[in-house]
This record gives sequence, C-alpha cells and structure tokens, in this order.
Amino acid sequence: MVDFSKSTLELIQMGEGLTVEFKRTIDSPFKIAKTLASFANTSGGILLIGIADNSTTVGIVSELRELQKLEKACGTLIETELLVRCKTVQLGMKKILRVEIEESAEKPHYAINEKGEKIIYIRARDRSVPTNRLMLPGEADAATDKLLATRPVKNLIQFLKQNESITDREFSKLINVSDKRATRILHDLEEKGIVLRRGMGKSALYSLKLVK
Repeated sequence: MVDFSKSTLELIQMGEGLTVEFKRTIDSPFKIAKTLASFANTSGGILLIGIADNSTTVGIVSELRELQKLEKACGTLIETELLVRCKTVQLGMKKILRVEIEESAEKPHYAINEKGEKIIYIRARDRSVPTNRLMLPGEADAATDKLLATRPVKNLIQFLKQNESITDREFSKLINVSDKRATRILHDLEEKGIVLRRGMGKSALYSLKLVK
C-alpha cells in the first residue's frame, strides 16, 4: 500500500517504484491517464511532477498547464472518472506538483488512448503495463477462488501490496516451503493472471498483477 504520510523529499530519495513515479512534466494527458489509472487499479500511488527520472528537482513552468492536463486525464480520458488529490510543494527555488491517487474501490479504470481504445493498466515494479482485465470479487472460477483463499497466496498478495516484487526463493522463505513448491504456486498464479513474471529461472521476479 502507498504511504501518503511520507514527505515529498522522502519520496524523492526513495526513487521510483510500485507506488511512486516521477515526471519532468506532463507531455500528454493520454500518457498521464495511463499512469493514474494504473495506480488506482493496483495499490494507489504518488505522482511527482517536476522531478526527473534521476530524482533531480527540475520544477514546473506552469502549474495551471499541468493541472489542466491532469483535469482532462481524470475527467475525460479515464473511465470510470477518477478523483485525485493535488498539492503544490516548494523545494528550494523550484515548485513541484504532488498528485496522490488512492487504490480505487471502483476499479477497473480504463485509460483511453489516442485511438479511442480503452485499456486497463496496472503497476508492475516502476512501470504501468496493460492487462486484459482485472479480477473482481465474485468473477473468478471456483479453482481460482480456492487458490486465492489459501494462506500462502494470501500472504503473497499481502507482501506484494507492500513490495514491488518477489523471487521464488523469497516466497519459499515467506511461506516456509521448499523452493520447488513455491515455484509451482507462483507458476499457477501466473497462469491464472494474478502475478506477472519478469525474467527466467532463479532470477525471475514476480509482481502483483491482478488483485481480488
């Protein structure tokens, strides 16, 4: 879960991740709609506008222009409409915009692209990635419901709501089972679209993709 109590300086020092993203400026309302929707569809997040990818504070030129692009993204380019909190933060001589997005009770939110296509995005590590659908309560088949109700999977989902990713070895230690058993559970969850795997073998990382 995102920690909204952290100061802006603390967030900058932490760097980008599952619940934090930096933007020098909003290039396009379409692109920012994707980021906002992905936060709302996953664990919530904080967007800092006026911060470069390398954590340098560059500031914003026009607060009004940034807010207008945000307003367009939230009001017309995200379905269902999304509400966010915005506040201006002064860092030295530079002004940045801090945008806070709660995990939404109305997910999935679709981001509308330049072609008018509606796409669901979720967070995977420090990126917003497209997915076919989100699993909502009551929508899973009986086998998936049974899997999600097990203690190991509940522990995994709770862990991934607070951390960007997990390896097979870390998961085996988390639930106190063999590496082989942990890998088998993760592969089952990947097949059912609940986790997203990046990489292969022992170096593979698993991130939360769909949240029930």
